[in-house]
Amino acid sequence: MRIGPAVFAPRVVPTLAAFALMALTLWLGNWQDRRAQEKTERQALLEARVAAAPVTITGAGGTSQDLLFRRVRAQGRYLAEGQIFVDNRIHGGRAGYHVMTPFRLAPSGALVLVNRGWVARGPAYPAPPAVAVPEGERAITGLAVLPPARFLELSADYVEGSVWQNLSIERFAQRTKEPVAPVVLLASPPGEGLVAVEERPDAGIAKHREYSLTWFSLAATVAVLWVALNLRKAGHG
Repeated sequence: MRIGPAVFAPRVVPTLAAFALMALTLWLGNWQDRRAQEKTERQALLEARVAAAPVTITGAGGTSQDLLFRRVRAQGRYLAEGQIFVDNRIHGGRAGYHVMTPFRLAPSGALVLVNRGWVARGPAYPAPPAVAVPEGERAITGLAVLPPARFLELSADYVEGSVWQNLSIERFAQRTKEPVAPVVLLASPPGEGLVAVEERPDAGIAKHREYSLTWFSLAATVAVLWVALNLRKAGHG
């Protein structure tokens, strides 16, 4: 095919390879678009949960996905002796702890971890600062979330007394040998002297949009290269 002073003469094998690669990248781009749409629907669901009326939890039943980003209320009492300080939590550019206090639920006696807020490291670090725990039976409210993101553990010494480098529901349940609710409650309001820890739903839509754009861009690049590499000046082999 002559195009002005050039001849477009695609070879069979490179053409098949180019079309196969374009088909693959277009499929991957469309797949990421579908994933983004699924995540958009999940984002809407999670945001609707945040705005909905609180639910009451009385035991360790249910799954984390059933409760995630629901506003929750509970009745029971804090267990001061089980309080955990999750280290390496940053707020306003300062390192500190998330203060996690077990809460024994009435009437079942199961536990739920309550993130009562953030506190800065003190001069006695790595020992945590003193944080008082409310006494007696009380009602609490909070947002159900998953434990904070995991940090790299450089040794097996991930627990030093009440200071933990990482926290998971499973790890806490193994340590206490008691039934534990599958979520952490972000206390609202936070504990006295603590800074509120806030979290909003993020289903990860942006990541899939970026991947989709990458795959479609690659498909376009392959198409342009295929055309450019198969154009030759007329009269040359």
